Amino acid sequence: MPKCYLLTLTSGSSLDQYSNNVTLFNLVEQINMPPNAEPPPGSLLPLEIHAYFQLLPHEMHLNFEIRFVLVSSTGVETATQTFTHKSQTPRYRTRAFGLPIPPLSDQYELRVDFRIEGHQSWTRDNVLWPFTMVEATPREVVTH
Repeated sequence: MPKCYLLTLTSGSSLDQYSNNVTLFNLVEQINMPPNAEPPPGSLLPLEIHAYFQLLPHEMHLNFEIRFVLVSSTGVETATQTFTHKSQTPRYRTRAFGLPIPPLSDQYELRVDFRIEGHQSWTRDNVLWPFTMVEATPREVVTH
């Protein structure tokens, strides 16, 4: 099965067209939400999920399905849509735009699940990205 060796949450990234290197901007470890703001169901935060995978030779050219899962400290899980990947090389990377808004203020782990296309059960990789979702209290305006 694929092995995820990097999983992170960022506010942006850049791909150098000449070197094929990626620069990640603003690694996200805390998300501040306005108090009493109920987002519509299915809303996404404008963040990027970056995942880098390594494959064994016999796993190349297979279709894999991947999903990202937010796991709260209480065990509540929120999954993204499923993405299908097929790598021609032993390493590949993916970038997904939009993080599902977690349902509660809590400590979360961003996790990655994968399966061979057509299989029912998901396998969860050990890699994780921890972050905190907090309800931000408005600051008083200072006018002097």
